[in-house]
Amino acid sequence: MIKMDFLLCFIFLFSLFAGIKTQENAQGKLSNALLECYNNTDVLLKDYKLPQNIHSFIAIIRKIEDNSMLNMDLRQLSVALIHRFRQDGIVFQPLVDAQPGVTPYAPNGFQFYRHAEMLKLIPGNAQTFPNNSITKIERCSLHSMVSSTIDTFQRGDESSTCRVDNESTRILDKRSIDKNSQPPAINQDDVETLSPEQIEIIKNNKDESKQDNDDKFLPNNWYPALPPNHPENSHLEQTPTSQCPSESGVMKTDWGVVSGGPVLAGIAAALQPQNVKISDLMMRRDWSSRETLRDVTLDNKWIATLAGDLVEVALRQGPMKDTPFKVGTEGHFITSIIPKNYYLNEEQALELTAAEIRGDLDGLIIANEISYWYSKVSSIKLSQILDMYYSDRGVFNTTIRACNRKNLLKYIAQNDTITKQTFRAALVLGNSQLPLGTISDENIEKFSIQVVNKLFDHVSTSMSSDRNCQDNDVNAIPFNRLAIDLKIFVDTTWPFNLIKPILHLIIEKSDVNKYASNFTLLNAKNGEIMINSSYSILDIYSFNETQYASFARGFDLPKTLDVMKNIQTNKLNRERDLNIGGGKSDIYLIIPYSLTSLSDTDRDYSLEKIIKMREDAPDGKIIFLTGGAKDRWSSLVVNSNDDIFTVGSGTTREIRGPIDDLIIRIKKIQRRLINSQCGANYESIGYTSSFTDYIEPSGINFYRLHPNYFFKSSSDDNQATIKIQGQSTSGTLKICYSRETLDINSTGSTCTIVDSNTYSMTFGCSDANYIHECSPLFLSIFYNNTANTNYQCIDSKVCRYPDMIKYTISYENLNCKSTATLTKFSLIFIPIICLIFKIFNY
Repeated sequence: MIKMDFLLCFIFLFSLFAGIKTQENAQGKLSNALLECYNNTDVLLKDYKLPQNIHSFIAIIRKIEDNSMLNMDLRQLSVALIHRFRQDGIVFQPLVDAQPGVTPYAPNGFQFYRHAEMLKLIPGNAQTFPNNSITKIERCSLHSMVSSTIDTFQRGDESSTCRVDNESTRILDKRSIDKNSQPPAINQDDVETLSPEQIEIIKNNKDESKQDNDDKFLPNNWYPALPPNHPENSHLEQTPTSQCPSESGVMKTDWGVVSGGPVLAGIAAALQPQNVKISDLMMRRDWSSRETLRDVTLDNKWIATLAGDLVEVALRQGPMKDTPFKVGTEGHFITSIIPKNYYLNEEQALELTAAEIRGDLDGLIIANEISYWYSKVSSIKLSQILDMYYSDRGVFNTTIRACNRKNLLKYIAQNDTITKQTFRAALVLGNSQLPLGTISDENIEKFSIQVVNKLFDHVSTSMSSDRNCQDNDVNAIPFNRLAIDLKIFVDTTWPFNLIKPILHLIIEKSDVNKYASNFTLLNAKNGEIMINSSYSILDIYSFNETQYASFARGFDLPKTLDVMKNIQTNKLNRERDLNIGGGKSDIYLIIPYSLTSLSDTDRDYSLEKIIKMREDAPDGKIIFLTGGAKDRWSSLVVNSNDDIFTVGSGTTREIRGPIDDLIIRIKKIQRRLINSQCGANYESIGYTSSFTDYIEPSGINFYRLHPNYFFKSSSDDNQATIKIQGQSTSGTLKICYSRETLDINSTGSTCTIVDSNTYSMTFGCSDANYIHECSPLFLSIFYNNTANTNYQCIDSKVCRYPDMIKYTISYENLNCKSTATLTKFSLIFIPIICLIFKIFNY
């Protein structure tokens, strides 16, 4: 038995140290793979870094997963990401000259010691990671969201970045660290040459020491203070500290700023679990006096998350004289719309920030559940888990989600368990350079207990300001997830710094990704494409001022509408060629600048063009988001309250409010049901195709079929028919239809329940003589199942979430009718209609 134990120990140690040898980011120098993020000026500049938010994080991971060169499952990818992109404690070295072969960054921060120990317990490497699956900017942005670091050096921008002016005493305050500055001249004949100012400093220091009764008998106070140019004080001049240190490794979410490293590490650790005896991690330790501790184990998911960060507090704050434990320091981004650099509101006791607490809790919550999810859906993606957790819907139920982290703490991490794991991790890290001083086992245990109690106090009292689940609970009502084809025509008169946050917020709130919405950015001067149709939010994030400035500047609405008409024509013809029977809402957003005006001639032409487009492509919706007054554009829309929004260009509030209103309006625009025979000229060719769509639990999708596709003469008895085929045994669909607009709270509709059977509805316009007298057909489909445990949707190419279900919409007896088929004689009425719109602002 002893031989077997020895063999197992040998195997563990061999794999441990063999793994460490390949763990480049566990070494005490900057990882070679990360050098590109610190040797490249463009990457270091905040203007080039992607926004540090959950949208970027998920989009980058999704891009990696979609790469054809990736051959990894969830476990392998999580481990590889940790070993490729995370290295904690990398700080700037202000006295180092950047030169070939010398980089002024190194992992010298206290966070590195826990990081290096954690990697021993998450064995693996990133040797097969497809490095070119993402760009350099994306690689470095991902690194900066998962690598925990607090840089305390003074930056020189504190007047604009610090929200809290801490008046903490400093030996040297706001002293320049410019290496090119010349030192004061020194008289070589004297040991020390003191200026009048330096003499005054010595005098003041002596006076202060006399006033301090407690310290007046200390031996050092019998001597004058050392002058600033004394060698013993040189290190103080070289390292002035910031009033608001910068924290890296964080990202903004709707549920608070989160440290990304513990989230990713918790997942990797749980999928590759290790329970290691601490005696195997402390080989030189004499256990004779603490025999009971020899065989206790450390769980890798704990050191990767909550216990690992609590250890830093225990070993660094615990030994400090008369200093109570402090955790949960908050911080701020300069702008919440484009969050890039994050600054802490305090400069002391930074071992466990609020962002790290949230990240630790999230990582631990997911770690506790992920093995079960993985066993149920072996094809589940990392991006899917993060997408569900950081949303209102939750991971397969509404319990496991970010807004509920505070309530989940008592279930996933009881006080006794946290204390034991923190103490064990602290014993291991007590042998590193992390502790401030040499600490006995008894004090390590005492400090561990105290800091865990402090954590629970903080979570219960100080995290109440985080957005909670009740603020937007999906259980209260069904939710309508956006799915839009968004064309944005931007007036390039907008200064880039003003239009950039507007575009970012629109794209974020439009839920742009391969499963939901896509966007195209076009120049409203000439219709030139600035960003081609994209399903990735990374494309708007990486669009920079240099690219923007390369396009023609100005605004030409008639030209914009001509381009828009061509887009609509090409889209309808393409859908006919590809037999597409339905799709996303079709939105055309025009963003004029506040100073832009429109001549009467251009206005008349534009109105005529818009009316024609409403007739030929009735599913296309034109909306204005203007930087100026609404009345400049009100004659061009049906309802200026619904289709024109005014956006500011100053504070975040001036931008967020109008864009929130814009998104609410867009959500009311239904998805499209079409006859794929028609095309842009409404001449029937081929056959009518069916349409397949997906829906998640508690989700509701709204559709509209325009009368252009089913209007018939009163003598035609063959009415149109729609059939909905459910394809699930795990839940039911509630199908409602009406000839009036439907919304979540609609009551005046005909509804039925469908599971795996087919439901048919017949409709027409027998009483209408003209198309405009015939109302569209409105349809809603609701999946009434909040806890689907039958995960059928496993094809990640089409299934955003594994608990989605599929349904098919098919048609019979549709046709193709439009004013496009009217005689030329009828077209003389168009100018008259335009005149009516102008007179009545209709």
